[in-house]
Amino acid sequence: MKATLVIAVLLGTTATATAQQDSTVWVASPWQRVLRDSPPGNQTEAHIKAAANEYEPVRVIVSAGKETLKDVTAEVSDLRSGEHVIDAAHIQMFRAHYLHIPEPSHRTTNPTGWYPDALIPFVDPQTGEDLGGAVYNAVPFNCEPGQNADIWCDVYVPPGTAAGRYRGVVTVTARKQQLARVPVELQVWGFELPAELAMRSNFGALGNRVISMVAPGSTAEEAAAIEQLYVAELLRHRAVPSSLGDIWPVWTPEGGIEDTGHAGRLRELVEKNHVNALRVPVHFGDDADRTKAHLSAVAKWLRDLGYLDLAYIYLRDEPNDAEEYETVRRQGRLIHEAAPDLARMCTEQTITSNTEWGNLYGAVDIWCPLWGLWDEPTANERLRLGERLWSYTALCQGPKTTPWWQIDMEPVHFRAPFWVSWRYNITGFLYWSSVYWLAYGGMEGVWQRPAFRDKFWGEGMLLYPGPPAGIKGPVPSIRLKLVREALEDYEYMS
Repeated sequence: MKATLVIAVLLGTTATATAQQDSTVWVASPWQRVLRDSPPGNQTEAHIKAAANEYEPVRVIVSAGKETLKDVTAEVSDLRSGEHVIDAAHIQMFRAHYLHIPEPSHRTTNPTGWYPDALIPFVDPQTGEDLGGAVYNAVPFNCEPGQNADIWCDVYVPPGTAAGRYRGVVTVTARKQQLARVPVELQVWGFELPAELAMRSNFGALGNRVISMVAPGSTAEEAAAIEQLYVAELLRHRAVPSSLGDIWPVWTPEGGIEDTGHAGRLRELVEKNHVNALRVPVHFGDDADRTKAHLSAVAKWLRDLGYLDLAYIYLRDEPNDAEEYETVRRQGRLIHEAAPDLARMCTEQTITSNTEWGNLYGAVDIWCPLWGLWDEPTANERLRLGERLWSYTALCQGPKTTPWWQIDMEPVHFRAPFWVSWRYNITGFLYWSSVYWLAYGGMEGVWQRPAFRDKFWGEGMLLYPGPPAGIKGPVPSIRLKLVREALEDYEYMS
């Protein structure tokens, strides 16, 4: 019996060693397109640069040779610069989940194949405990012959970190035998990114239908706690959700504003989490006087808190005919009469779509056009008048120069909007939804085939539902990480 066990162990060791011999562990840029079958690169060390209070990713690719690599995992050391240390606890590790793209998204000829997107955490983000037994586990994993596995390390440089060159290592093993030690060198700059956010934004977030999908049968308290996990995840990426949970007080004509802790919750989001854009919920019903009374009361409540300058109302979405233009003008007048200092935002360009419809001047304070509909002369004129400019992307609208946020688009599409925004004094960004899983057949479908209208891969979702990965909160996407990197770029420029 002992001899059989020894032989089995030796055979297992030999198989692992053989698999290791023709495997490759290499380093890719986060801005590099690496599919599951992309050929290995030749970069074997990670060199990154960051300010304090900034994230910077290290991307380690494991490429199997002719044999399967089994039970692969990885760990990262502390990063050290003399007596200064960035603890490994500040480095979150993920494995990328691949999704099959059998047909390119609209307006691209990029290759079909298996693209990495969902980033499954190695440990539970809330508890720090190891995860296991879920449908999708990060580690350990197998890497099949001729295929890649993508390990993403999010390095956070805490505020107050001293400038210098910090060094550490990512160790990759298969069946507890070392595959590679990847050196990591981090140059920390002698300054710190501000905690406050320079770019305002509206990233579509959770609704009741999505919560019921993630946690069916949950109590109101449980649902609120789950929603806050999604809010916190977006804010960690410098993206402000359109919905921030239970922050808006009840209003009635008889009793006015009924604040039962709402001010405290809102104050924490603004002061602690640096929320800089508040979408005021409003229902434009038939009773204009009631609507105006409600808006006037909410505006006063916000003014008393000192947050009215952060607030705005989202007017009719994408007005596209004479009747909808008139709706925007009517909504704009009503809001101005109720609360002249409450900003009005419209997803429309600064030049009219059709001169026969008239224009929206005087009804809009924040213009949010698609990139393909940007009109520089009228945009500059609106800025001179004290109005603001945002932008947004959706589906694959607009000409070829427009950035699109599908899984199979070039990574630069997630960086370009914020560089261009700085150039043209655009101070806000809108993305219609971060969690539109309903289009993909629900919580399971989004992990398998996230094809919005069959031609827009990953459209309307930057977060994945956590339960299939064994967590209560969301699973971030590579695309959201790239958005965060670009928003940090905007901080550098501002």
